[in-house]
Amino acid sequence: MPVASLLPADSPRLSGLSENHARALAGSGTALDPILVHRDTGRVVDGMHRLRATVLRGEPRIAVRYVDGPVADLFIRSVRANIGHGLPLTLEDRKAAVLRILATHPHWSDRAIAAVTGVSPKTVGVVRGRRSTEESPQSNP
Repeated sequence: MPVASLLPADSPRLSGLSENHARALAGSGTALDPILVHRDTGRVVDGMHRLRATVLRGEPRIAVRYVDGPVADLFIRSVRANIGHGLPLTLEDRKAAVLRILATHPHWSDRAIAAVTGVSPKTVGVVRGRRSTEESPQSNP
């Protein structure tokens, strides 16, 4: 797929793209795994560092694997993919992902969210409790 036709990911990384990591990938000389792209929108779901490395190599095209599904679930797929490989998400990245997933999927259990984000169910529970308190402050604490 042409790199110019792709839309950037809704990344779970609070600090955004690591240019140093992208340069390291570009300079590695190895073939890069395909990136994940949402078929309907052309948005990168996973692989922004590989995409940047491809651009740094001067290559106009990149291998992709298409994913299907609702746009509301793309962030979850991105988090799940970033937990499994590549540059690890920081604890802060993962906790921020918990907050976002709680906002879009509040019916999910703490265990389900923990499995996606790579934190403990207890951590999800703490974040859920803090979020509930912040959203609905008590009038008589």
